[in-house]
Order: sequence, then C-alpha cells, then structure tokens
Amino acid sequence: MNRKKTYYIFFYIIILFAISSCENKLKEINAFNSNENLPDITVKNLYSTYSTEAKIKIKLSAPLAYKYTNTTEPYFKFPNGFKILFYDNNGKLTSSLKADYGIYYEKKKMAKAEKNVLLTNEDGAKLTTEQLLFDEKINKIFSVKPVKIIDKDSSVIFGKGGFESNTAFTVYRFDDVSGIQNVKEALSEDADTITN
Repeated sequence: MNRKKTYYIFFYIIILFAISSCENKLKEINAFNSNENLPDITVKNLYSTYSTEAKIKIKLSAPLAYKYTNTTEPYFKFPNGFKILFYDNNGKLTSSLKADYGIYYEKKKMAKAEKNVLLTNEDGAKLTTEQLLFDEKINKIFSVKPVKIIDKDSSVIFGKGGFESNTAFTVYRFDDVSGIQNVKEALSEDADTITN
C-alpha cells in the first residue's frame, strides 16, 4: 500500500471518529436541554403551609425546591433536603420529618424522603432510616427499608422492613423486628465489644 492511500485511510478514520464524537456530544446536550430534565419552577428558601377547614395540618420548609410540570406525573424535588411539621386538629405540633433529599408527587399526594431520614414525635421518640414514604391521602408514614426507633422509654427497636405509622408517629407497627434493647444496655455492649 502506498503512502498516499495510507494517508487517505488514516484521514478517513479520523473524520469518522470526529463525526461519531460530535453525535454523542449532541445527544448529551439534547438530553440535558430536554424539558423533562429542567425544572419549570425553581424556589429558594421555600416555606409552605397546608390547611384543611382553616386548620394548619402541615408546614413544609426547604432551602431549594424544583417543580416539574412537563411530565405525566408532576412532582417537586428537594435536592438539598426538607423539613415537614405535622399538626393535629387543635393546631398542636405532633411530629416532624426531615431528610437530606425528597420528592413530592402532586397527583398521587405521595412524598418520598431519602438520606438521613429522621422522624420525631412530641414525646421524643425518634426514627432513623434511609427512606420513608408519606401518603397524604390516608395520613400514613411507612418504609420498606430497615428502620431504627429510639422510643420515649429509651428502648431501641430495629426493624428490617415493613414499618408503618400514623403521621403523629404515636401508633406504629413492624412486619419484621430484629431486636429490642435498652439504650444503656446497647451502649454497654458496644463498649464491651470495643474493649475486647
């Protein structure tokens, strides 16, 4: 093969790679610019109140919220976390829920909290997990992920999954409990494990 042919083949291969690369870049740009990936509304320092019959039921706050409406299921995204306060019919705070990330689906009236989720009730009981769901239509909070509850009497309950509660986090149940310990006993056992 002569030098000229080799040059043309080499040049042709470079052109093919360049075209292929440009097509991939265009696909990436188009995907980024598609309406589904960009929020329709961006809100900083969101503070919202939900009321029924002139009674405050829920207060929501978030440092950043995106609203997506150009989709079959409109939703809000809270990429920097959020906090929800739940109130009873007398306007008394019953529980709070916070997480590092969240999504709220408007039509389904369903919220999903993820990453460092903390649910606390007025008695001081605390639940931690990596994912918690809130169904606004039936006023239930639930999870299929492992959960840990430190109850008001300092007992610790570890649930493998299947947790369900009312929004006040006063009545709850597990489908699968892996253990119950007193906090002092658990700390003592952890200390023994470290020293041994």
